[in-house]
Amino acid sequence: MDEDALSAADELRQAVHELARKTTEIDLSTEQLRTAAEHVRIVANELTGKPSPRWGKATTRSDSQKSRTYRHRSLFQGELHPFSPTLRWGNYIGPDGELGCQFETTLSSLYEGPPAAVHGGYIAGLFDELLGATQNLSGGAAGYTAKLTIRYRSFTPTNKNLTFKGWITKSAGRRISVRATCHDDERLCSEAEALFLRPRLSESE
Repeated sequence: MDEDALSAADELRQAVHELARKTTEIDLSTEQLRTAAEHVRIVANELTGKPSPRWGKATTRSDSQKSRTYRHRSLFQGELHPFSPTLRWGNYIGPDGELGCQFETTLSSLYEGPPAAVHGGYIAGLFDELLGATQNLSGGAAGYTAKLTIRYRSFTPTNKNLTFKGWITKSAGRRISVRATCHDDERLCSEAEALFLRPRLSESE
């Protein structure tokens, strides 16, 4: 997708977020909710076009192109997904010089679990997204999540800038081990460890 299309998709996403915040934060009447639903249906019915290929079946694209297509549609980072937050990605070097990546994000009340804190399940999803991207830096075929362990150290606040950092700790054979942290400024909110397994190439592996 070109930059103009991604920018337009982001405008749509922000508009959907505004609608969702109003439906969850304002005591709306039955009539207001039904009117809003009808407006949304009208707009949805006006959106027509050719079906886009599913990212996992786009056999004519390179692996990197498939990955970008997945990211566009991801629940946790996709510009085309109306419920994803905005993630600002960058490179990261782990504590002992390991390859890694990071992102910063601000999660609104739409992602709230405990009062003024992010839902733990959504944090787990963000870690899986980050660690999945990080394990791609190991070289060779990418793996699938086999195990994900989260340790919640403190509440993760909504409406504050959060930093997620991930790095590879080991890559051997089919196994890729990765770690990650989530911070609110200097305060550790949570940390994660994950194991990814590369697909078997033959029955003998």
